Amino acid sequence: MAHAKPSDLADVDELLTRIRSVGSLKEKSFGCFYFKGKGVLHFHVQKGRRFAHVFDGEKWREVDLVVGLSKRQQASAFKMISECFWFLD
Repeated sequence: MAHAKPSDLADVDELLTRIRSVGSLKEKSFGCFYFKGKGVLHFHVQKGRRFAHVFDGEKWREVDLVVGLSKRQQASAFKMISECFWFLD
């Protein structure tokens, strides 16, 4: 399953800005985030569905990201994604 392209994520700039502000994450390529060299977050578009694929320390979880998310919805998506970041505890 291929990762989302930058154009697939053009409407979630607020979400990406919040993710990029997490100091312990490194974005090695657009929308692909790592913690201590291990992939922990990236995005996919598959069969018309867009979602964040986030590793919670044990397994991969999916957070749906419909097209056209408002800033408030992006903040909510960030909260759901960041709750999976075991390394923030």
